[in-house]
Amino acid sequence: MNWYSQEGTASPLGVTWIAEDEAFNFALYSKHATEVTLLLYSPTDIVQPAYEYKLNPLINKSGRVWHCRLKGDSIAGDCYYAYRVSGPNEVGAGHRFDDQKILVDPYARCLYFPRNFSREVAGLPGSNAGRAPLGVIFRESDLPATRNSPPRHTSDLVIYELHVRAFTARPNSGVSSTKRGTFAGLVDKIPYLVDLGITAIELMPVVQQDPQEGSHWGYMPLGFFAPHRGYASAGDAAGLLDEFRAMVDAFHASGIEVLLDVVYNHTAEGDETGPIYSFKGIDNSTYYLLEPDWRHYRDDTKSGNTLNCANNYVRKMIVDSLIFWVKEMHVDGFRFDLASISPGKRMAPLISRILRFSEPSTGQWI
Repeated sequence: MNWYSQEGTASPLGVTWIAEDEAFNFALYSKHATEVTLLLYSPTDIVQPAYEYKLNPLINKSGRVWHCRLKGDSIAGDCYYAYRVSGPNEVGAGHRFDDQKILVDPYARCLYFPRNFSREVAGLPGSNAGRAPLGVIFRESDLPATRNSPPRHTSDLVIYELHVRAFTARPNSGVSSTKRGTFAGLVDKIPYLVDLGITAIELMPVVQQDPQEGSHWGYMPLGFFAPHRGYASAGDAAGLLDEFRAMVDAFHASGIEVLLDVVYNHTAEGDETGPIYSFKGIDNSTYYLLEPDWRHYRDDTKSGNTLNCANNYVRKMIVDSLIFWVKEMHVDGFRFDLASISPGKRMAPLISRILRFSEPSTGQWI
C-alpha cells in the first residue's frame, strides 16, 4: 500500500497537485494545534463549506505538520480552501486559537476576498465565516507555462524603484483605463524605462495585502506567496499569476531584470488588537515574537508585530517564498525591507541559507 496516497505527505507545505495520483496534497504546520479541519468551498457558497475533512492526528500528522491527500475528482466543484484550527486559547501562554475562525493557508498562492470580507470581524472572537479570505486551489492545467530566461547585468545595473499602482494610476501615464495601476499596465511603460537606460526595476511589495488595512505602499503583507489581487487587470486567480509572469517576461524580453522589495519582518495581522487571518490562529507563538508576558507582541519594526525568524519553520516559509518567486514567478532578485535592524540580525543565517539555494540560472540576491 502507498501510505502517502492514503494519508498525504508533510512536504511540501501548502497545496500541491500530485499528477500521478490525480490528487491534491494539503500540508499545514502547527506545533500547538490539537485539531485541524480542512474546509473546501464551492464558488457559489463561501459561507458553508462544501466539504470538511477532519485530520486524524494518528494518520494525518507527521511531527508538527498536519497533512492529507484528496482525489481531484472528489473536489472537482470546489475552488477555495481554508482551515479551522483548535488548540489552547491561553493568551498568557502565547496561544490565540479560536476553533471558529476561518484561517487562510500561509502558503496559498492566491487569495480570494468575499464581498463581505471584514478585517473588523476577524479581530473579534468567534466565527468570520463568509467574511474571511480564502486560498485558491490550482490544478496543474490552471498554472501558466514556463517562459524565457532572464537577462543578467553586473556593472551596468541601473535600478528604477516603482510602485505598481502609483506608476500608472493617473491618465497622464498614457496607459489605458483598464490597465492603469496593474502589472499589465507596467508592460506599456517598458519603452519609457528603456529610453531612461534602466536595466532593472525594483517593485515595491507586490505580495497580497489586506484590502482593509489602510496602507498604500504594500509593506503590510498578508500572504508571502500570493501576488496582490489589487494590482491585476485579470479577474480570475490563474489570470493573476499569468499576468504577473507575462509582465516579468516582457521586461526580460527588453533586457530589464525584475527585483522585488520583500517584507519578511511582520504581517498585516498587527498586534494583540489586530485581526486573526492566518498566522495568529494557526500557531501564534511559533510565528511571532512575543513580549515576556506572552500577551503582547514584540514590535521591533513599529508595524504591530515581528515575525519569529529564529524559528526553523518560519525561516523555511521565508525561503520557500523566495524560491517560489524565483522559480515559479521568474523574478531575478530581492531587496529585504529593514534587514539591517535588530530583527534583521536574526535574518542573517536565513540570508546565508538563501544564498546556498541560489544558482546563476535562478537569480541574484541583493
